[in-house]
Amino acid sequence: MAIVLRSLSDFKRFLAQPGATIQIVRNTFIERQPEAAQVAYREKGMMEPRTVHALSKKAAIFSLRGRPDTVWLYWDKGTRNWHYSGDTVRIPLATSLGPPDEIVYRCTFAPGFEPAERPVRAPRRRAQADAQGEARHPA
Repeated sequence: MAIVLRSLSDFKRFLAQPGATIQIVRNTFIERQPEAAQVAYREKGMMEPRTVHALSKKAAIFSLRGRPDTVWLYWDKGTRNWHYSGDTVRIPLATSLGPPDEIVYRCTFAPGFEPAERPVRAPRRRAQADAQGEARHPA
């Protein structure tokens, strides 16, 4: 089933599902850092997929694959500037250290947790059904 995010509500609903995972696709702040800092960031596991550990009213807590650490993502302030497109969420960073930065996350499900595809139903023809009902029960 394709993930389609259009709002913070959609994002929260996605995160509440079993197996919800996000992964950093792009982090412009880290990309501007020296190579040694980028390597250290990757060695800490910060670019690894993150699975939802817990949700609160104002944040999500993620576990990092293969690491005992957790990472928090807060949505209590500034979510008006978040941008949603398909399965990605683009979050601006307020670092005040140079040009504006952003993190882009891709949302997926952990293997084995993908929701089943919903069967597509044919649209119901109400007018035709009403006409048949009237023909059976004339007034």
